[in-house]
Amino acid sequence: MNRTTSRSQTVWPVGGGEMGERIRQHNWAGTPLGPVGTWPQSLKTAVDIMLALPGPVAILWGPERIQLYNDAYIIVAAERHPAILGRPAAESWPEAYESFLGPTFERVFQGEAVAVEDHEVLLQRADGDGFEVHHFVGSFSPIRDETGAVGGVFHPLTETTARIRADAALRESEHQARLLLSELQHRVRNTLAVIRTISRRSAATSETAEDYAMHLDGRIDAFARVQTAVTRDPTAGLDLELLVADGLLAFGAQEGERVAGITGPEVRLKPKAAETIALVIHELATNAVKYGALATDQGQITVEWSITRGDGEPHLVFRWIETGVRLSGEKPQRRGFGTELIERTLAYELEGTASLEFTPDGLHCIISLPVSEILAEQALQS
Repeated sequence: MNRTTSRSQTVWPVGGGEMGERIRQHNWAGTPLGPVGTWPQSLKTAVDIMLALPGPVAILWGPERIQLYNDAYIIVAAERHPAILGRPAAESWPEAYESFLGPTFERVFQGEAVAVEDHEVLLQRADGDGFEVHHFVGSFSPIRDETGAVGGVFHPLTETTARIRADAALRESEHQARLLLSELQHRVRNTLAVIRTISRRSAATSETAEDYAMHLDGRIDAFARVQTAVTRDPTAGLDLELLVADGLLAFGAQEGERVAGITGPEVRLKPKAAETIALVIHELATNAVKYGALATDQGQITVEWSITRGDGEPHLVFRWIETGVRLSGEKPQRRGFGTELIERTLAYELEGTASLEFTPDGLHCIISLPVSEILAEQALQS
């Protein structure tokens, strides 16, 4: 018999990858299992099967549940590898032993096979900072020794944490999709209602068909600009400064020319508040083109706002100031769409107050709105 053949018959286990080599090199005499030469053939056979299997498998042997495992199990052991080889399971998995592993092993040592599916186990994080939930599917089966008694546990398993988390992420994504669909349906209904109101009020306050068409077109454009912005990110809120600048730019007025300034703290509006305020800005700009600061070369518009914090709820105070305009100082008798919108709609929809003052130098519009009604959630939290 050649020396190679003799060695293959005396060195155990044969092969087995990294874990086969670690089992061969381990100091088993320092463990309750004792030297490999004293192991029962039933344990050796189970280890040979374990090392040959492609999936993660562990063996827990004897009263101390001494652990052995194959190469595929290294991923499950993670940062515990290779220290848990030859150690009692209670020391290797202390966070899971009392609640799950210990009782399960007791059942198996009484001769029962136990299957688990997507079982939750609280394991320490790889970086050692706290714990996290992992999910496993597998089985715990008795290994009987030469006397017929249960000597150990054969434990093949697969971690399903990634799949469970992916399923949870999918469910959350579907939930968000349903919320977005519901929000879209709500916004469509709201949009149609606003357009109907704009159409009816424009018809009621227009003297000719041409006047009606012109006002309706401008108001729908102002409303549509808000809808476009909301669609980009429904949760972010709409920037008030951008809303004012876009509303004025639609009439060819921009800061530094006919607009003396657009100033105020950063304010992000809820979609509903942005819709109403955009229409207010449109009506003020329309009036300025016809009768006010944008109808004369000397006229200028200043738009500013601030957050006031008195004894009650904070309010946004918005000011539209026109100068360089010669007015009688008397309030017009005719109440148009813009006047109704500013003086009544703001109070009804946003619980605000508004005043229109026709000074000899130009129109002054001051609007006060409670921040809880108009600011986006992100703005309220910041």
